[in-house]
Amino acid sequence: MTKKIMKDISLGTERSTGYVRNGSKGAGSQTTLEGLYSIDRSWSRIKNGSVNNESERRVDFVETIKARKFEGEQAKEFDVVICGGTLGILLAAVLQREKNASVCVVERGELRGREQEWNVTRRELSVLVLLGILTESDLEEIILGEFNPIKCGFFGGIESDEIITKDVLNCGVSPSLLIAKCRKSFEDNGGIVYERTALNKVTVFENGARLDIIDNNNNNNNSTKIDARIVVDCMGFASPITLQARNGQKPDGVCVVVGTCAKGFDPKKNKSADLIKTVTDIEDSRQYFWEAFPAELNASSSKDSNDVRTTYMFSYLDAKPERPSISEMLDDYWKLMPKYQNLESINDVEIKRILFGYFTTYRDSPLKPLTDRILQIGDASGMQSPLSFGGLACMLRHLPRISLSLVEALEYDIVDQNALGSINAYQPALSAAWLFQRCMSVQVNDKTANTNNKTFINDLMRVNFQVMQNLGDDVLKPFLQDVIRFKPLARTLLSMTKNNIAFVPKILLQAGPEPIIDWFRHFICLGIYDLFEPIVEPGMAFAKDSPALTNRQKFLSRRYLEAIEYGAANDSIEKEIQRRRTSSSNKDQSD
Repeated sequence: MTKKIMKDISLGTERSTGYVRNGSKGAGSQTTLEGLYSIDRSWSRIKNGSVNNESERRVDFVETIKARKFEGEQAKEFDVVICGGTLGILLAAVLQREKNASVCVVERGELRGREQEWNVTRRELSVLVLLGILTESDLEEIILGEFNPIKCGFFGGIESDEIITKDVLNCGVSPSLLIAKCRKSFEDNGGIVYERTALNKVTVFENGARLDIIDNNNNNNNSTKIDARIVVDCMGFASPITLQARNGQKPDGVCVVVGTCAKGFDPKKNKSADLIKTVTDIEDSRQYFWEAFPAELNASSSKDSNDVRTTYMFSYLDAKPERPSISEMLDDYWKLMPKYQNLESINDVEIKRILFGYFTTYRDSPLKPLTDRILQIGDASGMQSPLSFGGLACMLRHLPRISLSLVEALEYDIVDQNALGSINAYQPALSAAWLFQRCMSVQVNDKTANTNNKTFINDLMRVNFQVMQNLGDDVLKPFLQDVIRFKPLARTLLSMTKNNIAFVPKILLQAGPEPIIDWFRHFICLGIYDLFEPIVEPGMAFAKDSPALTNRQKFLSRRYLEAIEYGAANDSIEKEIQRRRTSSSNKDQSD
């Protein structure tokens, strides 16, 4: 069925996520089916451990030479080169504006956003306004539409069990407009973009990094060299720099996602979104989850006439060879989507776009730099939660922190491996999320899950969400936004234990003793970070201005304090913006 549907649509694919874009033309474009086969081959290599084979990856993509770079060779020099422009352009725009540094973005394709909307909240997106990259008018143009309520529900429950909230992933954002406006801000302030330019190699010297880039614009494969004080890797989880740093390590978790954007839904019912739902129990060693959002709201004359909806089906897996291909999961999608959306058949709607991809996650995250002068951010660093798909929301949350860290690294000329590694410090809030991912996945050939305990995940989700709803929005909302905080988590665990004590042994059995023990260590650290979070603000001010500290001590102290704040998930946009203003004000007074 998948082959037939994809042949009928005759679309192209975007390389990064398997996203299918209408009317794709030009060099390298593929048919939908070819794109699916390509991403399935990549997924198969990961499952079969081919990524461990050095022939499958460049082990010398980054080379470190303990000497000064050859000064005689001409190369354009930048303070920062950001590799990967889709989300890297956001960081580039902030750095170019705040530091007035020389920043360059290298993107192997066209620097433009996809057609399919991203979903975030207005508050998350407002960080770009507060940082001066967008205006309020830009924000209104980029947000194509907003919708509420947001629903969560699980198979086997009754209608009254459904969790209803609002303002979580409730804005449909145009990626193409967002990236275009950020790019304009970047270039208006003097930033440089190399489009259709592949990164071939990075050589790190004592006094800088040299990037070998290949210009594909004229199909002549001309090689050019550019120099940078700092190289930022924003090329995603499949970045060649990340693969070299991971040294062939298999991912600890994978989220496989398939879906469609389709037309023909009932407009009267297409006004709300599903954040997470299930319509089946565990089958074939996996649990399917669903989410859905109204789409293309700007294309309709009113909200009451919009009949376009994006529907995703996803599952949390490990990377064992027995796991299904993405094609097989699409076959399941065609069978189950009508049940989820109350349709007679998939033919009741007109499929506009098909979406498919996978996202790898590692317990050893965030990733520390491979060498001096290189820093991974976004999905390349593993900064995203194993429960979410990473991407825009994660980048927006960490954008103020990372940009401020890089501004200070340039200001103090602190670019060694250990110092940049402090930007990607341990975060117990991130590590604590791993237990939830483990409980929402099923081990291959788990006979218990496939026979007597097929309802476990749905039962767990229903109990957990009901407990959080009863405790209020200050507990429920952070979890729905993939933010793990100590006090809400502790209250939830205590309430679950008190009111559902019989369910606790099932959780222990499902997760296993080793993950539970490991999680408890992160939970304790989460509590310690939360306890010390009040010292962060005065500590940051002291570390910035104290004459008793060297520049290196100032830099590292502020990074460790940030790690406490973000590690406890007690960060906020407002704190970061105020911190910037205070720092800028103090600097002006000293000048």
